[in-house]
Amino acid sequence: MSGKDQRKLLRSIEDWRKILPYAPIAAVVVVIVAALGMDLAFGGPSKPEIENAAAPPEVVRATIEAAPVSPTPYVAAATETPTAVPTEDTGPVAQMRDQRRISDLANIAAALEQYREKEGEYPTTGGNIQTVCTYKDIDAGCKLEDFLGSIPADPKGDSVKNGYWYSSDGKTFTLVAAVDLSTSATPATCEQRFAQHTKKANLYCLTGP
Repeated sequence: MSGKDQRKLLRSIEDWRKILPYAPIAAVVVVIVAALGMDLAFGGPSKPEIENAAAPPEVVRATIEAAPVSPTPYVAAATETPTAVPTEDTGPVAQMRDQRRISDLANIAAALEQYREKEGEYPTTGGNIQTVCTYKDIDAGCKLEDFLGSIPADPKGDSVKNGYWYSSDGKTFTLVAAVDLSTSATPATCEQRFAQHTKKANLYCLTGP
């Protein structure tokens, strides 16, 4: 190597010695410049993610309690129209039905007397209450068919609901009919058990003998 080349190499080494202490700083600057360039390229610095955007329960509860509550407007309850209670049928048809019932019980009572004269006692129900003759297998009053031909029935029909009733211990008897008019009823001669059994307000009772 010539002397000229040696001097050039020494100058280069000296130049690197001067630059070398600043190399770390230059590297940092390069890195920062590169990062800024990337941020600008992708729309600016990224924002940190919020792991949970929902407010804490205490904050939500406090917000709800502090919110003004609108008073609920008062709405008057609808008034129901009372159901009309049917009044007692006091017309001529009701009077005719009651007259028919009283006449039917009188005819049944006459047949009972004929039966007693023949058999020595009235058809017995054991003191219980039965329809006069709705159930032919069990109703004691059906024994009167030989004297009446056919057992009279309430003019409203439905002998279970509106029929005539009979009770006897063999020595006495009571015949019962539900009547339309309170003036046709005979509460003084009707036992309470008949009202409970028939569930009727107005009863006409005929007892014998």
